[in-house]
Amino acid sequence: MLTKAYDLLEKQYQKCLNIVQNDAFFTAYADEKKRHSMQVAGAGNYLIRHVAWLQNKPADFIELVKTAVLLHDICRFDEIAAYYKSKTKLDHGVAGAELLQQMPPFDDIRIWLPIKHHGHKIEELYADPQYQNITDKTLQNEVKQICFVIRDADKIANLNMVVNEKDVWFLFFGKAPEEFNLAADGTVSAEVRREAFLPVTIDRNYLKTFCDRCLSLLSWYTDINYQSAIDYCRKLNVTAQMLQIFADHCSDSAFKQAYLAHFAKFMTEKHFLA
Repeated sequence: MLTKAYDLLEKQYQKCLNIVQNDAFFTAYADEKKRHSMQVAGAGNYLIRHVAWLQNKPADFIELVKTAVLLHDICRFDEIAAYYKSKTKLDHGVAGAELLQQMPPFDDIRIWLPIKHHGHKIEELYADPQYQNITDKTLQNEVKQICFVIRDADKIANLNMVVNEKDVWFLFFGKAPEEFNLAADGTVSAEVRREAFLPVTIDRNYLKTFCDRCLSLLSWYTDINYQSAIDYCRKLNVTAQMLQIFADHCSDSAFKQAYLAHFAKFMTEKHFLA
């Protein structure tokens, strides 16, 4: 199954390249998303080795989880192509689920349903009739836990990219580092101020400044599920570097100190899954 998953990823990537090959930005975007899929697979492999729930699972189940992680962005390439051609916005998670349901051996609810909701708020998975109608509670738990693995691995890969690859900052912050303007970008919008101290991921619609986007990335920690994911972020020195990026770019000293204290307290009190 995993070999077929790699083949499908390459096929979707090449199809996208054929459409956007004359545009340097969209070609680079497609290249990055292929690389991202591999990075998420790597983070997923770490979680699979360390998450308690996955220990002693049979080899075919582990391969299924690895496949779901690798293919989490399988329709990101269709999303890129659609936007390039007509500025059409596509939900790549939903599109990915629809694609995989039509493709044996990926038409397994433990693969496509977690992929459908990997980029949504987790409440959307719980509210989905396809999830609610799973009568086998063991199967339902597997869907949920696999979704957790994908979501955590996705966050690890993206956070690691942010702190180590400034050349792709425009994907996360909307501008390159040299374009940063402290007067405008170091401020925190009113809506973000309200959500920054809540245990929620900050609404993307509220993001206006560079500093807003820093806080949005840090708010992902409220949605990380496994202690192993936190441990891996620490191992990669991702968390400390992400906090430093925020501290270096926030122009509101009082807010900065309050938020840093809040984040430290949250991390000591949050109970992550084993």
